[in-house]
Amino acid sequence: MRQEKLDVFLLTKPPFSPRSELCLKLATRSGKARIYLAGDGVYHLLAGIEELPECEIYACKEDLEARAIKAGEKVTVPDDFYADFIENIMEHCRHEYTF
Repeated sequence: MRQEKLDVFLLTKPPFSPRSELCLKLATRSGKARIYLAGDGVYHLLAGIEELPECEIYACKEDLEARAIKAGEKVTVPDDFYADFIENIMEHCRHEYTF
C-alpha cells in the first residue's frame, strides 16, 4: 500500500515574522502538511500552532530544552529530529519548504 505524499515544512523563524506567516499560510492550504519546528521556530508552540488543521507538528528536543518550552500532546518530539526530517523528505514528501 502506497502512503499519500505530504508537504514538509521546516520552520526556524519566530512567530509573527513575515516568513513564518507565509509558511503557516502554505501549510494550511496544503491539505496535508508536516511542520518541523527548529531553532526559534519552536516558539510557535507558545502561539497555538498545534491547532492548525491537517498539520502534523514535530519539534526539535534540543531547541525545546534550550528555550524551556514544553511540547503539547499533539506535538511529536523525535529522538533524532534531523534524521526523522530527512527520512520524511526522502520517503513521504510531495514538496519541501524551508522558512
